[in-house]
Amino acid sequence: MSLNFISQHILVASFVGLFISASSLAQAEDWAQVRIPVACIRDGKGHATEMTSQAIMGTPLQVLDKDGEWLHIKSPEGYEGYMNVSSVANKTTDEMADWRKTRRFVANSLPEIKVYSSMTERGYDNIVTELVYSSIVEGNLVNDSIVSVTLPDGRTGYADAASFITAEEWASHPFDMDTAMNVAHWMLGTPYLWGACSTKSVDCSGLVRVAYLGQGVLTQRDARQQIEIGKHIEPSDLTSLQRGDLLFFSNTPDGRISHVAIYDGDNRYIHSSGLVKINSMTPDDPDYSKRFYRGASRIIGMEGTPGIIKMINHPWYF
Repeated sequence: MSLNFISQHILVASFVGLFISASSLAQAEDWAQVRIPVACIRDGKGHATEMTSQAIMGTPLQVLDKDGEWLHIKSPEGYEGYMNVSSVANKTTDEMADWRKTRRFVANSLPEIKVYSSMTERGYDNIVTELVYSSIVEGNLVNDSIVSVTLPDGRTGYADAASFITAEEWASHPFDMDTAMNVAHWMLGTPYLWGACSTKSVDCSGLVRVAYLGQGVLTQRDARQQIEIGKHIEPSDLTSLQRGDLLFFSNTPDGRISHVAIYDGDNRYIHSSGLVKINSMTPDDPDYSKRFYRGASRIIGMEGTPGIIKMINHPWYF
């Protein structure tokens, strides 16, 4: 076989690769936004497939592929999976660009917010939807106590203005660790659900996501990813731990990381295991939980480093 023949085939293969890459980029220009309070992300096309994560109302998603009732999506932190079309409103690139310029509000209430079809009537038959903590909607202040909201699918309604902050304030204000820990504590007793990450239910890394996202910081989704971000703290260095640090555990001394918790001070941590609860790192404490501690990561002060995004800097939102 001549070198010329080989060179021609390499050139053809390069063009094919470029075409596939360009095609992938074109597909990524399709967008969607979550239109229900909490939407499931699954590892396959089907309601019976495993739920691996969730996304809440208003979350922008890149649509990588469409197949009937199922979308192959990428979430804002880069997590991929499948979502049913009934959970989203389809958006064009231009529509998403317009959304980034609109006035938006973020749910800042830990109890779920009800959106009503009437500004004055609050009956059961006037409910449009509910919003969980950190949901994003378009909106305008009607007066000091009422905000009119527009959901991603165009539905409209009214809600209490005190339950929201502006998207800009949410995305850019200084991180308040006390508030983040208050969120985690408010969720005590919330049931564990694999793949869940909203105030309705959480898995272990989902609790981290809920507490940190409320402060305008987006982290990686899973414990095995979260241990790779932030400032690492060696397992022997317990005296350096600060409230809000992420603690990582495995089931065996050298096993894979299988659990994450949030340090609460005084050798105690809050985590989701069966339900959201508090346990101790001290072996003779009655609340000791027998897991193998494998070190910690500090997220605060590390915004802008790989895997930790301050939301004001996320191009999908602003």
